[in-house]
Amino acid sequence: MPQLEWNDEMSLNNAELDEQHKKWIEIHNRLHNVLTQGAYKEVEKTALETLLAMQEYTRMHFKYEEEFMQKKNYPELVVHRRIHKEFDNKIYQYYRDMINGEMVLNSAIVKEMQNWLIDHIMKEDKKIRHFVESAI
Repeated sequence: MPQLEWNDEMSLNNAELDEQHKKWIEIHNRLHNVLTQGAYKEVEKTALETLLAMQEYTRMHFKYEEEFMQKKNYPELVVHRRIHKEFDNKIYQYYRDMINGEMVLNSAIVKEMQNWLIDHIMKEDKKIRHFVESAI
């Protein structure tokens, strides 16, 4: 599973949202690096730290993105907000499972984050960009 790299196709033509998405990629890549190079204890510790960082970051990012959509009168805001909530719940559940000593494969976490970043940015968030650009 390769690291993620930002590219112009991911851009929403909004500097703040693009920077926030780049930060998500950075969080993903940090966990990826530890998984491919770290010792078991380091992997477990980093997975917990990464999940916590992702939880905190998603809340800030989702709030910003949803406020942006609301200001632009984005018609799919409710659907987009539900997608955000589902992802937030999934990350929270991974975190709780690890805290409770349940087996969570770190590769599953990385894959979930990677799929989210690629699919969500390239599909759902791109809809926002197209809506905003068509309204100009």
